[in-house]
Amino acid sequence: MLTTQVLVIGGGPAGAASARALANRGIDSILLERDLNFSKPCGGGIPSTAFKELSLPEKMIKRLVNNLRIVSPSGTVLDIPLKGGSIAIVERREFDSTLREEAKKAGVNILQGEFRRFSEISRRIVSEVVIDGEVTQIRSDYVIAADGVNSRARLSAGMRPQQSFITLSVKISGQTDSCEFWLSSDHAPRLYSWVFPTANGLSVGTGIMGDADLKEAFRRFLLRRGLYGNGAGRGYKIPLWQGDIYNKRNIIFAGDAAGQVMPLSFEGIYYAMKSGEIAAEAIIDGKIKNYEKHWKKLFYKRFLLMRLLWEYFLKDDKNAERLVDLLKRPDLQEASMRLWLRKDLSPASLISYIKHFKFVTGKK
Repeated sequence: MLTTQVLVIGGGPAGAASARALANRGIDSILLERDLNFSKPCGGGIPSTAFKELSLPEKMIKRLVNNLRIVSPSGTVLDIPLKGGSIAIVERREFDSTLREEAKKAGVNILQGEFRRFSEISRRIVSEVVIDGEVTQIRSDYVIAADGVNSRARLSAGMRPQQSFITLSVKISGQTDSCEFWLSSDHAPRLYSWVFPTANGLSVGTGIMGDADLKEAFRRFLLRRGLYGNGAGRGYKIPLWQGDIYNKRNIIFAGDAAGQVMPLSFEGIYYAMKSGEIAAEAIIDGKIKNYEKHWKKLFYKRFLLMRLLWEYFLKDDKNAERLVDLLKRPDLQEASMRLWLRKDLSPASLISYIKHFKFVTGKK
């Protein structure tokens, strides 16, 4: 049996950020990742301002994008120049690997292995894992469960399964100078399709809610965008934020395992890393409930607002057209830059954004 103060399950952005933060404060921890070579299907976009805030090596940036393009269901094209920052494009395998390497340099013991279940959840936690084909146990004071949308730790702890939707994406040749978001119930019911530039091509994908045929929806989007393809690609689930899971005793849930993907934009990397750091701080302070308290203080109202806007504007094409029309306003664009691109976490930033959507939120 292995012993440690903290077992981190999952080596993506949430897990790696939490492990690094723990090690920097001298907390003994093990990071367990099922596949150290895994590359998550992902557009790989992160606000450039987050690199300084999260102490990320800028060498990981493959492209800097300075324009956002939104295309309405009817074909209205809205270009929004980014102000006060850019969208930094990263390659997920390299990004996640670099984060884990930084955690390792700080003193984290990184193991490739598979979490099976919690065999004991009491004052100390015993996790059953498989490493090099052998079943073993890891005893820890705390666990940070950051094992993604299909979190086995979440299920083993007796939490309900994650709500999610499915995406399909592919890397292809081509060029664009924008991060493109295409709206239409024809190919992305209640969600959006995207085209992001990469280091040497394009990341193209779509998401769907409900029972639509994903491959056929993707094929229709490729045709609309004028790209070659038959709808084949890599499928992956994205969690839908519910705001109802933070911890169970000394097990903290972070990142996709807690559904911490921003509704409407469905941005996950930044919030996963911030959640991992907040989880580490709660453990360092010995006050587990601080995780929920501090996370809610920073993000709860923002996630709740975006959930309301998503449910309203992307429920049908008529409202999606209305969203694009609203986003033509310079004052709303500036409020969006503060909230989304610059990651201004002040109450004033949120208030300035809410005032544009009083008819949705009911706020006066």
